[in-house]
Amino acid sequence: MPKISVFQSYMIIMLSVGLLNHVIILPLLLGASGRDAWLVVLLVLIASPIWIGILSYILKNMNGMHVRDWLKQQFGMVLSATLIVLYSVLVWLMGLISFKDTITWTIATYMPQSPMLVLAGTTLFGCFFAAYKGLRTIAILSGILLPFVVILGDLVMVANFQFKDYTMLFPLLENGLSPLWKGIPYAAGGLLELSLLILFQHKLTKKPGFKSLMLICIILSGLTIGPLMGSITMYGPDEAAHQRYPAFEQWRMVRLGEYVEHVDFFSIYQWLSGMYIRVSLSLLLLSELWKLQKYKWLPMFLGALFMLVATLLPISDMLSQDLLSRYYFPSFCVFTIGVMFVYFVRIIISTLSKRSN
Repeated sequence: MPKISVFQSYMIIMLSVGLLNHVIILPLLLGASGRDAWLVVLLVLIASPIWIGILSYILKNMNGMHVRDWLKQQFGMVLSATLIVLYSVLVWLMGLISFKDTITWTIATYMPQSPMLVLAGTTLFGCFFAAYKGLRTIAILSGILLPFVVILGDLVMVANFQFKDYTMLFPLLENGLSPLWKGIPYAAGGLLELSLLILFQHKLTKKPGFKSLMLICIILSGLTIGPLMGSITMYGPDEAAHQRYPAFEQWRMVRLGEYVEHVDFFSIYQWLSGMYIRVSLSLLLLSELWKLQKYKWLPMFLGALFMLVATLLPISDMLSQDLLSRYYFPSFCVFTIGVMFVYFVRIIISTLSKRSN
C-alpha cells in the first residue's frame, strides 16, 4: 500500500482547509464578529495547543492502525460502527459544502449561462477520478498546485497594500464580548479539521508530531486572519460583513502598475485548486472509512452522486449560509472536540489498565 509523507499530508490539509478558511468561513466570521473577527482567530489559536496536544497523543497511540480497526478495538462493534457512520456524514458534508459553494460562485461570477448540471457533473467526475487513484495521487496534485496558490496569495496581499487602512482594525470589543463568542465556532471550525488526520494516519510514513501539528495550525490561522484583516482594512468592517465572497473582492482591487488590472481570474485557479483537493479527499475518506477492498469505488461513487443531487436541489444560497452558521459549524465543533476527548480518556484508561495488569 503506497504511503505519503507527513509533509505531503500537510500540503493536502493546507489546500483543503485553506479553501474552507478563505471562502466559507470568512463571510460567516465577519457577519458574526465584525471588526473583532481577527481577534477571534487569535484567541482560538492561543487555545489550540491544548487540543493539538490531545490530537498528537491520539495519533501516537493509533500507531498506524486503520481508524476502523482502532475504533473497533477501543470501543467495540456497535459504538465503532456508529462513529464510522457519523464520520462518513461529516466528510461527505465537508465535500458537499465546498462543492456547492464553488458551483454557486462560478455561476454567479464568470460562467452565468452554463448549465449547473454540466458544471457539477464534469467537476465531480474529475474529483472522483483523483480519489479513485488514491491518496498518493492527491498528494502529488497538491504538491503541484500549492506553490502557485501560495505565490498568488502573496501577490494579492502585497498588491493591495496601497488600499489598506489598518486603523480600521480598531477599536476592539466596542460591542462587548458577545461578537467574540459568536465567532468562535467558525474560527475553530477550520483548525479542528486537522483532526481528519485521524482518518488517514495509517497511510502516512510516520506519525505527525506536536511541533509540526502546531506549525500547520499556525499556518491555517494565517490563512484565515490574512484575508480577514485584508477585507476589514480595505472595505471597513461593515462593508466587509456584507460581502458574500470577501477574498474574491480583494482580487478585484489588484492593479499591477499603470496598465495591468482585472487579474481576478487568478482567484479562479486558487479556488478550484482548493475545491478539487478538498472534494477528492472527501470522496477518498468515504472509501477509507468503509474499507470495501473489492468495491472501494462504491462509497466514492455514491458520495459523488449524492453530492450532485444535493447541489442540484433548489436550495437558495441564503438558506445554505443560514444552515452552515446555525447548525453545521457548531455541530462540527461539538462533535470533533467531544470525540477527541472521548478518545483521549479511553486511551488513558486503557494504558492505566495495562500497567496495573
